[in-house]
Amino acid sequence: MRETTMRRAALCGAGWLLLVLAGGCAMPQALPHDTPSFAGAALPQPAAGLALQLQPGLAVDRWWLLFDDAALTRLIDDALRDNHDLVAAAARVRAARAQLDERRGAQGPALNLQASHGRAREAGRDKVGGQHSAALEGRYELDLWGRLGSASESARQSLLAQQWAQAALQSSLAAQVADAWFALRAVDRQIALSEALKETRRATVRLRQQEREAGAGSEFELRRAEAELAGADASLVALRRQRSALESGLALLSGRSAHQIAGFALPVEPLDPAQPFIARLPQGSTAMLLAQRPDIRRAEAELTAARANVDSARAATMPSIVLAGRLGSDAQTLSQLFNGPAFAWSLVGSAAQILFDGGQAKARVSGAEARGDELLAGYQRAVTAAFIDLRDAYADLQQGEAAQRAEQQRVAALMRARALAQLGVRNGALSVLDLLDAERQLYQAQLAEVDALRDRLQGQVAAFKAVGGGWSAPADEPRS
Repeated sequence: MRETTMRRAALCGAGWLLLVLAGGCAMPQALPHDTPSFAGAALPQPAAGLALQLQPGLAVDRWWLLFDDAALTRLIDDALRDNHDLVAAAARVRAARAQLDERRGAQGPALNLQASHGRAREAGRDKVGGQHSAALEGRYELDLWGRLGSASESARQSLLAQQWAQAALQSSLAAQVADAWFALRAVDRQIALSEALKETRRATVRLRQQEREAGAGSEFELRRAEAELAGADASLVALRRQRSALESGLALLSGRSAHQIAGFALPVEPLDPAQPFIARLPQGSTAMLLAQRPDIRRAEAELTAARANVDSARAATMPSIVLAGRLGSDAQTLSQLFNGPAFAWSLVGSAAQILFDGGQAKARVSGAEARGDELLAGYQRAVTAAFIDLRDAYADLQQGEAAQRAEQQRVAALMRARALAQLGVRNGALSVLDLLDAERQLYQAQLAEVDALRDRLQGQVAAFKAVGGGWSAPADEPRS
């Protein structure tokens, strides 16, 4: 009868303990967080006649598709899949997820199976005895002040921050690849212009040599033509070196291995300054455009995590209450281990309160609050910097178009000047030096015209990045 009563009491105690433990698994409510405020902040209005389309609902998550450039799309897709920095960012996300799982596990009960066997000689006696035990041991800390819940929320927000950091890296990486790609296409156009100029210079040198041999030309004109040819050669060398560096950079950004980089070569269609380009941007309020930027979302998550850390540090100064229970058996022989007399159970509640720790707990609270203040300042800076990025992007698109128009007008004027110089040399009204000077100015203007188009394309990329484009949403956002 006594044995039955003990077992019933043990089962009731264990059931009560498990009920309490299960009830402690509920997640706390997510802490509120700030949202970006752009009261009074308005974006500049596009100037009249500007080749810019503001399109409501324009999707910019994969903005590179809007350029309709298959090679660019392939490079960015490769980079978003294989880039080494993104691989490292994915590992940081996994580590943050593991930290969240650990913090959430600490909120629930812990249940261990413990078994032991030992033999010992009793003092003063020759008898050697054995001791066997087997038990389930449970432990649960009541989270009355929210310490464990706040720590779990901090880990959840830290995971979100790592996910947004990964998204920000995706956005930045896509922009870097596009910038390098347009720079490579621009260099290829400039190489083609330089090669054409070199052929013209070579023909001029041959003509001056023939005139010199016939006694009709001067050595000065010949040496000047040779110097111009050498200058064209030097320009080509510099451009080809620049092209090689751009290819290497693209290979690294796209995650190519060392073996692949050794034979990496990109077939490129050179930029065509005569091809019209119209910039496009999504239409919407400043807050709508900037709130979707991953760097702002990351700063917001880091700030919320810091506030949760403050709550956890404050709660750690309060009393802690722990429930512990044990259900098992102790016996001297294995045959007696699971018999009634060996059966035992216990249920213990304990409380602890820090009385003196040299100010450690208070220092931890102060440190968490200081970290929160630091991240608040960083969050406010991120919001301001995001608005400046978008404002500058709009201005760059406008100024870039004006610069390209000016360069196009300069090229048209210099092409006419070269034609007049050629006619003047044939009629004897102008010298060969006048023609060389006209060709040199035209060449420099054509290079600048290509640069202006490259700058417009890169400005469009910067604008897409400024409005939060170029990243994909996390596959699974951690639940509250």
